[in-house]
Amino acid sequence: SLNPYAGGRWKIKARVLTKSDIRKFNNSRGEGQLFKVDLKDQSGEMSATFFGRAVDKYHGMLKPGQVYTFTRGQVKTANKRYDTGDFVLTFEEQAQVEACEEDQSIPRIGYEFRPLCDVAALAPEALVDVKAVIYSVPPPFTFVAKTSNREMTKREIGLWDPSGPAGYSTMELTLWNESALGSDFQVGQVAFLKKARVTEFNQQKSLGSPAQLDLNPDHPDAFPLMSSFQQFQATNPLPVPVKTSSGTSSKVKTIEECRQEDLNLAPAGTPAGGVEKTVHRHSVVVTLTQLPTDRPPYYSACPQQVESNPGRANAPATRTCNKKTSQGSDGRWTCGGGHVVDCPDFRYMFRLNILDHTDQIEANLYDDVAKQLLQISAKEYMPLFEAWQSSGEKARQLQEIHQRMEWKKCVISLRSQKEMWQENERLRYSIESAHVIDFSKSGRNMLADVVASIED
Repeated sequence: SLNPYAGGRWKIKARVLTKSDIRKFNNSRGEGQLFKVDLKDQSGEMSATFFGRAVDKYHGMLKPGQVYTFTRGQVKTANKRYDTGDFVLTFEEQAQVEACEEDQSIPRIGYEFRPLCDVAALAPEALVDVKAVIYSVPPPFTFVAKTSNREMTKREIGLWDPSGPAGYSTMELTLWNESALGSDFQVGQVAFLKKARVTEFNQQKSLGSPAQLDLNPDHPDAFPLMSSFQQFQATNPLPVPVKTSSGTSSKVKTIEECRQEDLNLAPAGTPAGGVEKTVHRHSVVVTLTQLPTDRPPYYSACPQQVESNPGRANAPATRTCNKKTSQGSDGRWTCGGGHVVDCPDFRYMFRLNILDHTDQIEANLYDDVAKQLLQISAKEYMPLFEAWQSSGEKARQLQEIHQRMEWKKCVISLRSQKEMWQENERLRYSIESAHVIDFSKSGRNMLADVVASIED
C-alpha cells in the first residue's frame, strides 16, 4: 500500500531479506555512502536504500532474516534494474528502525533456483537464484582500479552443481571488497545465492554481486547437493586453478623462473601496448623476511582531494593526492603538488626481501598490501614506531605487529618491469597482492592437482 503519494506518516513491519555492503560515492555535493536492503511482509517485497548517517547507525544493526519496524522514510519510484517492486524506500538521518520479536506470519526469503548449466543462456545483467557447492577458494587480491584510482579487493570463488550434459557444471562467482575478504569460505560448502547478477567477459558467463549469500543453509536442498559433490569428488576431483590478479589461470612459479622469464621484458622506457611485453605478473609462493626498521616503513602523504584522471570516461570527480609531504617551519605540511595541509595522512611504502628454495629478490610493498599483512593502518603504526625509535618504548607491541607478516609463507602476485636507475637498467619488483597460506586448503588443492595429473 506504500506509494509516493502516501505522505511521510507511515510505519511498516518487515523482514530483512538481503543487505548489501556499504558503498562510497562522490557527487557534486561531496562524498557519500549508502547500503541497500530488500524487505518483505505479508503483502510483498520492496527495496530500501540508507544514506549518510543512517548508514553508520543501521548497517551494523540490520541482520538478514530478522524483523524490524521502519518509519520516517521516503517512497520513490523504483529503478527496476536495481530495486525490487514498483517503489523504493529511502532512509536518511531522521529514519527510525527498531528490532522486533520474530513474527512467523512474515514470510522468509524464498528462492527460484536455476541450474548452473542454464546460466550460460541468460542475458548479461539478468538476476538469478543459484544453489551450488564451492569447489575452489583462491585468496582475494587487491588492486588499484584504473578508472577511479581506488583500491579494490576481488575474489573469484568456484561453484559446482550436478547439472548439464557432462553430469556437472562449474562457474565463477566474483565477490568484491568486504564480501571478498570473508574467511568463512571453504571447499565443500553449500552456497545459496539470491539475485546473483549474470556477467560476461570474453564470451564467458559468470556470476557476481549476489544480494544474499548463505553458506551451509538450513534447507532441505542443501544436504543432497553436498552429498552429490562428495560422491563426484571421490571419483573425479576437480583441479583447482591458481588465479593471478588479471583473473587468468597461471602456473605458480619459482623466483628463479620469474628471473629467467623477465629477461625477455622490453627495455626500460619502451611504450606499453607494443609487441614486446613491458610488464610481467607472476604467481609465486614465497617466504617474507624481516620488515626493515632502519627507516620508517611509511611516509607522510597528502590527503588533499584532486581532479581524477581528466578525460577518462566514468571517472569520479576527485581522488586523494597521496604525494609525499614535508613539514615546514610553520608546522604545516606541503606536498610536491603544492598542496598545504595541517595534518598529513600516512601510507606504507618499503622494500622487503622475499625468498623461496631457488633464489631471493627485493620487492616493493605499498599501502594496501602492507596494511592487509600487518593488520594495522600506517597512521596507527606510526606513533608506535616513533616511540620505539626515540626511546625504545612499544618494542614488544611493535614486534607482535611485525610477527603477523615476518617469516610467513604467502601466495603473492609479483609485478616485474625494467627501469633505469643511475644510468643502469634494472628489474623492479612490486608485490600487488599477498595472502598467507592456509596449509590445510593448500594441501587439498595440491592433492587435487596430483590426482588430475595421474588421470591425464
